[in-house]
Amino acid sequence: MSKVIEFPADRIVKGVHMYMPELDERKVNAQIEASLSHYGNHYFLYTSLELKGRGIVQQETSRPGLNSYKVTINAFEKIKQQYSISMSRYLD
Repeated sequence: MSKVIEFPADRIVKGVHMYMPELDERKVNAQIEASLSHYGNHYFLYTSLELKGRGIVQQETSRPGLNSYKVTINAFEKIKQQYSISMSRYLD
């Protein structure tokens, strides 16, 4: 079995990196973890970074050390140009 190298989150290429847990794909060590809302109107972001701006609302977090945000689609487009984002994708 080959050795898996974990890159620091700040060295991962900016943009959205999808992975499929059902196919045993590894989660990308990105700066932000994202999930799309049920109706597709906004995204939920989990990160240790402080995000501010138009369309970004901080939510109460259940995990210590992580900030939780509710972000509009337009704000997400701008965020993905600045940070690396990991997002799970499930088979239907």
